[in-house]
Amino acid sequence: MIQFGFLANGEMLGWEYEKLCSFVRESGYDCVELIDDIIFAPGKTSADNKRLLEAVEKNGLSISEVLVQHDFVIPDESARRASIELVKTNVKKLADMGVTTANLFTGPVPWMPDPVIIGRQVSARQAWQWVFEAFDEIIPVAEKCGVKLAVENVWGMLAHDFFTNKYLQSRYDSKFLGVNLDPSHDVLYGNTDMEFLVKGWGKEKIFHVHLKDAVGIPEQGKFTFPIIGEGFVNFKALFAALNEIGYDGCASVEFESWSYRNVAWGGQHAPAAPAMKKIIETLI
Repeated sequence: MIQFGFLANGEMLGWEYEKLCSFVRESGYDCVELIDDIIFAPGKTSADNKRLLEAVEKNGLSISEVLVQHDFVIPDESARRASIELVKTNVKKLADMGVTTANLFTGPVPWMPDPVIIGRQVSARQAWQWVFEAFDEIIPVAEKCGVKLAVENVWGMLAHDFFTNKYLQSRYDSKFLGVNLDPSHDVLYGNTDMEFLVKGWGKEKIFHVHLKDAVGIPEQGKFTFPIIGEGFVNFKALFAALNEIGYDGCASVEFESWSYRNVAWGGQHAPAAPAMKKIIETLI
């Protein structure tokens, strides 16, 4: 049976752990998904992480995955090495906490100022070589620690859809390398067949799922991530395919309807949790 989760964001990142976890549970979720700052931000201690784990357990939740997303397509070698080392370090920290899944992407990050453009500042061949070098180091660490690497294909990045992520995955034979299936990025590239995406990856490679919709084309300012059910993602088909392959992991709401959040909820992120859970229940 699919578990459902919510990715904490916005003002929720500053909440006490007990408040965060009890709210996610009361909103109807089984899991909480976290960004790395909650665990790895400067000043965070092992005692902080212990309190987090206690709050998670007390509220009957699990941590579905933690975002450990750092760019590997960086021309500056020292900065690129820093990204690789940080991911390796954080994967080890997750293992110490008993967290079993880390979410990674490849880069380059397209929403940063002056982003690296493949084919301009760097060739595709060189960009892939940098990514391969990163994963050559990170995968053995994940295997040793027992942490699954769920690579998310993201618009504008080197691995940006099913096919480019497949290219990355095909290089390695590791049961610890798989995907975070986020259909919103695929539909921006015209990959709207949910059954194809789900079965193309299969149960063994889908480590985590993001529930997010999209409409538009994958260019800055030409797309949006609307409320679930208002974009190009066929969620009924997505859930049907996940159930057919026997997926029993987490499907986590990644709410990024920023304009709606700002207008309807005054910039607050928390109201999205119960609201999106109600919508999901109509689409299962």
